[in-house]
Amino acid sequence: MKANYLNNNIYRLLAPPIVAILVYLLMLLIFDRLSEISNNFSPEELIFLVFVTACLFESYRFWLIKTEKIKALAKNKLLKYSVVYTGSFLITIGLIYFLFAVYFKLVIGINEFSAELVSFLIIFILVGILFHLFYLSIRFLDRQNSLLLEKEEMNRKSIEFELEVFKNKLNPDFLYESLESVISLIRKDDVEHAEQYIDHLALFYRRILGNRYSEIISLEEEKLKIDEYIKLRNYHYSDNLIVNWNLDELNKVNVVPNMILQTVQLIEYGQQVDINTELKIEISQDEGDLIFEFLSSERLTPLPKFKKLKEAIQKALSFYTNKSFVWERVGQSIKVSIPKINLED
Repeated sequence: MKANYLNNNIYRLLAPPIVAILVYLLMLLIFDRLSEISNNFSPEELIFLVFVTACLFESYRFWLIKTEKIKALAKNKLLKYSVVYTGSFLITIGLIYFLFAVYFKLVIGINEFSAELVSFLIIFILVGILFHLFYLSIRFLDRQNSLLLEKEEMNRKSIEFELEVFKNKLNPDFLYESLESVISLIRKDDVEHAEQYIDHLALFYRRILGNRYSEIISLEEEKLKIDEYIKLRNYHYSDNLIVNWNLDELNKVNVVPNMILQTVQLIEYGQQVDINTELKIEISQDEGDLIFEFLSSERLTPLPKFKKLKEAIQKALSFYTNKSFVWERVGQSIKVSIPKINLED
């Protein structure tokens, strides 16, 4: 920003005339009465002041750009600003004295102009201070904006990484239990069920890996994955884990890959389900959310792990929507709400 500001042609063309007009009016007020300003106004003097201001600003610009390139000054801010302001002060005094001496002696033909010169020096020193304050404020804003952009970029990359991990996450506990189930079926010489189990397991992970490069998928695709998961889990639960889909047009509902699957796993993890206890999950939708409802049968669950699973789902959602993942008790039931992903947003 600071380099663009210093080299901006519009700024370089407009700033000197505006400042020169203000300086000229101020000088007229100092040396003349207010009522005499219109009579004493001289276009030639104003043009000269515009030229002086333009020379001064260009000299400041050149000096600032050169000092920015000195690596030794970048390490010591105090030394850098001392050099900048000392150089600018000397530039102001030298340039103003030279230009006004030439103007008064050669153009106007006046040899005694000390009072006017002192006044112009004071005013242009103040102008130089304002110029550099404006420059420093631009630098400060540029630095703040750069830090904010870097922070936003880091947050974005962090969220993208977490989302990628979420989408490609393979539950190690589930994989371990699945392999144990296969070994158990083989030991029982139940080859047919072992082959079926392996087929469902392979298809389940094939669907997970098939979505690993997708940002969002249809609920229909997610349902196919969950159907395989339910079949695998029901080898342990004797078909007591039930998911009912009470909604139509699944292909028109968009979700984050593995979002619904991990929600089902979260519910399974937090509720009692086994060969003697049924867990029935009803999935429906309202205008903006997918709704999961089931009778509460909470088991003794380590809270940190349960909380961590919920936070992972919320973080994945935060990449696409400001809405929250909601887990609430309604009477004897628990209601879970997950925002649907709107492609227009």
